[in-house]
Amino acid sequence: MLRALLLLLCLYLPGELLGRRLARKGDGLVEVLLLRACAALAVGLQVLVLLALAGRFSPAFVGGVLGACVLLMLPLARRTAGARPGRWDVAALALVAGAFLLYALPAEYVINSRDPGVYTLFAARLARTGELLHHDPLVGAVSGFHEFLEGRKYPGFFILGENLIVPQFFPGPFALLGFGALLGGVWGALYVVPVLGALSVGVAYALGRELFGPRAGLLGAALLAASYTQIWWSRHPSSEVMAQFFVLGGLWLAVRFVRRPEPLPGLLAGLLLGGAMLVRVDGFLAAAALLALFAWDVATRRPLRPWVFPAAPLALCGAAALLYLNTAGARYLYILYTEHGLREALRAAPLALAGTGLLAGGLLWVRRRWSRGLEAWGAACGGRVAVGLALSVVAASLWAYLIMPEPWGSLPENLRGFDAYQSQVVVRMVWFVTPPVAVLALAGLLLAARRPERGLAVFAGAVLAFGVLYVAVPNVAPDLPWATRRFVPAVFPGVCLFAGYAASEVAGFSARRGGRQAGAAAGALLAVLALGWTAHVSAPILTFRELDGALGALERVEREIPEGARVVYMEMPSGHDWTASTFEYLYGHPVLPYDRVRFILEADELEEAGLLRDAVYVTTDGSPAPLVSGLRFVEVERERVALPRLVPVEGHESRMRNRVEFLRKDYRIFQIEEER
Repeated sequence: MLRALLLLLCLYLPGELLGRRLARKGDGLVEVLLLRACAALAVGLQVLVLLALAGRFSPAFVGGVLGACVLLMLPLARRTAGARPGRWDVAALALVAGAFLLYALPAEYVINSRDPGVYTLFAARLARTGELLHHDPLVGAVSGFHEFLEGRKYPGFFILGENLIVPQFFPGPFALLGFGALLGGVWGALYVVPVLGALSVGVAYALGRELFGPRAGLLGAALLAASYTQIWWSRHPSSEVMAQFFVLGGLWLAVRFVRRPEPLPGLLAGLLLGGAMLVRVDGFLAAAALLALFAWDVATRRPLRPWVFPAAPLALCGAAALLYLNTAGARYLYILYTEHGLREALRAAPLALAGTGLLAGGLLWVRRRWSRGLEAWGAACGGRVAVGLALSVVAASLWAYLIMPEPWGSLPENLRGFDAYQSQVVVRMVWFVTPPVAVLALAGLLLAARRPERGLAVFAGAVLAFGVLYVAVPNVAPDLPWATRRFVPAVFPGVCLFAGYAASEVAGFSARRGGRQAGAAAGALLAVLALGWTAHVSAPILTFRELDGALGALERVEREIPEGARVVYMEMPSGHDWTASTFEYLYGHPVLPYDRVRFILEADELEEAGLLRDAVYVTTDGSPAPLVSGLRFVEVERERVALPRLVPVEGHESRMRNRVEFLRKDYRIFQIEEER
């Protein structure tokens, strides 16, 4: 407990020192606290990622390096007056606390059947051994005769060279979850995302208040906190909500920076948005509007020196992400290339480079000829241009919702691929955010476009960058919670905040026309409608914990595996994994995944390699051990596991429902002995 408190203190102190310099006049208690949290994680993520990749992820190194960061930042510290909580602060703090209570049923995702299992298991091993990338001696021992399908030991666990095991995804989530595991074991890792989900709700409020005022920010954050996808993904150890925190925090500080350029907000905005690039491969989209604003400043001869502060950390994090993709993440890069549209994007690279060159030349030409009149033109016509762009977005959204989708009856039945129902992606988005919130968001976008400014451009640019890409190139699973997860980092928070702004504007308009009572009634009606519908959609999962009991169940199985087993052979279908990686990464057993036929065919090679002495064979479906000449399999234990999961939903689903299936495994554990 003392070690955990010291590590938390080391993580927090850089944020405390930097947060004192970030606070501005008018900030409430919530903003003051969230500035410290954002600054702490902006610094902490970089440290944790570096230590994880260096193989030095231990309490001593983590605490020591973070402590060194504190010493380096001491000269920046200054005394500030404490902020007193006002009514908006009390409401926002209550909202963050309520959000955490909603999210505090984390899915016990310690099985590698999907991405969250990859994150949890790598994080568990990282905390136990201090290494993210590691050499697997068993893989090296069988590499001469055993072919691993698609160069991976398990799905998401890729093999580089002869035996180097690397994770499929970027290192940021593993570092954050691994830090949680240092604090509190597996449960500490599982609670990292619920904490970041609740903090994301608070940052959404702060961002909404910065852009639209406290009333709109509070309603938007409440809509986000209660939404189906926010609840679902804030319980799962995956990258979506972790990226959401860094995106929203980076946008909040970027809005402050573009309105009043100062070094520290710019630097931390770059660190947070750069941190999003280390968490998710698409994190660079959050900074899309900053590049556009920089181009505008170039064309209008505005001072460019302040842009150094956000640009430097953004460039460093972007370069680090590219370096990782082309080295340890090479297998992940190949997946992006073959399955996620990167091949097509690279084909357009020459055109993109030519277009970039023409744009740069055009900017310099405009800067020379029209820079003096361009800013005046922007002030005079910017509102009309922004409204025109907003109308285009609204029209495209309505077309994608009403016209683009194929009729549900024409879709093939039992389609469970990850590209299923691509044309219904916007329809599914509306299911999750609910129709009133979606309509209010479109109205809020139009209302905000009437008064364009630099901060709003930063926010809207990030929302549209994520939204346009993943509507144009969706990767849609039939399971409802998984269908639109790529919209979680920026699109869903943006939609909720625009909806809150629209409701606030309607209330203000009604108050001006009919008095304060009419305004209060109109605002309350819209808020109740939006929040009520959101809560109705989210109700089925409020008390549901996916894979409830997995930790205890798998620990019971682990206790039955004989001590001293040098190798555990666990049956699994070729190329798939349910729990083999769990026993290796969570409990430290040396595991080799095998299917029955390959084990029989390779038994002689395994014996020659000395891998059948002190070995255990585990079947996962209650079946007996294989028949291998010269070997005897003695059953020593048996254990059954049943874990609840939501049933994948196929076809049109007008209402969210909570249909549960059970992952059932019947483990039979056999000691391998030579026949005498």
